[in-house]
Amino acid sequence: MKVRVKFYDGKSSKEHLAILEFTKDSRLVIEDFNIDVPLSSVEISSRLGDTPRVINLPGGARCKCDDNDTIDKILDTLEIRRSKIYKLERSWKLAIASVALIAAFVVFMLTTGADYSANFLANVLPKHSLDYASKKGLARLDKTILHKSNLSKEKKQKILALFNKLTGGSKDYKLHFRSSPKMGANAFALPSGDIVLLDELVMLDKDKNLYGVLGVLAHEKGHVVYKHGLKGIIKGAIASTVVGYVTGDLSFIATAIPTVLVTSRYSRKFESQADSYAKSELKRLGISTKPLARLFINLEKFYAKKYHDSNATNYMGWMSTHPATKDRVKFFMSD
Repeated sequence: MKVRVKFYDGKSSKEHLAILEFTKDSRLVIEDFNIDVPLSSVEISSRLGDTPRVINLPGGARCKCDDNDTIDKILDTLEIRRSKIYKLERSWKLAIASVALIAAFVVFMLTTGADYSANFLANVLPKHSLDYASKKGLARLDKTILHKSNLSKEKKQKILALFNKLTGGSKDYKLHFRSSPKMGANAFALPSGDIVLLDELVMLDKDKNLYGVLGVLAHEKGHVVYKHGLKGIIKGAIASTVVGYVTGDLSFIATAIPTVLVTSRYSRKFESQADSYAKSELKRLGISTKPLARLFINLEKFYAKKYHDSNATNYMGWMSTHPATKDRVKFFMSD
């Protein structure tokens, strides 16, 4: 059984065309170069698609063969055992199983794996790291989309009194007043315990005691207590990395939209947990949760008017990380 090969003598880089013969007594012969060696001393590389096979001979000589099919037939005829890797490569069942395994791993990393990693890292990161990151983040926001608050001194003092009542005067929390036409009626918490309250949200609270605002602050405090912001950042980073690795494109455009869709489920879970925390805190303070429910109603009306579309809030709600407004109103209306 013969096959054409390119022969290299191991002494120079010169290539020679030759005929390689596999004999019935399990020897390998290249007559033109006086080579006659037992097959047991020869190393034949595994097949990888149509890549030329390499046959290593004793003494440093080697051959390259493009005719993989003929080599396969010869190995089968001589009953030469092939490598396990080759058998794995040739099995379509194992190929399908490998694809399924990779898909399962990706799903795991975007769900349970991301949850576990976020929970673990959120609990081991030192506080000074969170303080530094939050300080830098707030400074960046102040330079871009946040502006100085225009609330009156009296209203700020009233809200600060409510905030101190909520936190018990703890130095772990700090309230910042800002305005932001770009962000609109909103509030958010940083991992350090810094809570930012925007004028646009305060103006929508029609309760004379500003208990709606207090409810929002309690909600944001819940995010800090459960470390939602930090966990969300970690999960977002994991999702971006996994999606980018799978698609082969780590650019922002390729990963941003899939990442938002994947991580929004976790964020809605966080929001619901923060709502429950806010309700328990208001009850602890002996304050009704209904003003907060009415503030959510005002928020929905505000955005519906802003976007000139009664369905705008429904569309935003689908993409939003927050639970549906009607569900939240129902939750807080029941003291």
